Amino acid sequence: MIYWVIYDISDNNLRLKVSEECKNFGLKRIQKSAFCGFLSKNKAEMLAINCKEHIKSSDCIFIIPACKQCFSNKIILGDFNADVLKSHGFEIVG
Repeated sequence: MIYWVIYDISDNNLRLKVSEECKNFGLKRIQKSAFCGFLSKNKAEMLAINCKEHIKSSDCIFIIPACKQCFSNKIILGDFNADVLKSHGFEIVG
């Protein structure tokens, strides 16, 4: 399943640790605080456990599943380089 990880973390060091966790799980950076990639539900839960220790109570991390059909219904507004997704094996539809 495709998973989006989107976060708002105020501390630079903690934010770096979360981004490293995302990379370690094979997710690809889409924007500064957004990653996307393929994970099993078990791997997504493991990522959540690992990231939980890197945040403060005022921080927030979303780990959002999206099936391929849902992902194909996305709407992108503004300047986005679709080649970033394509280079990581994502198909851009619509």
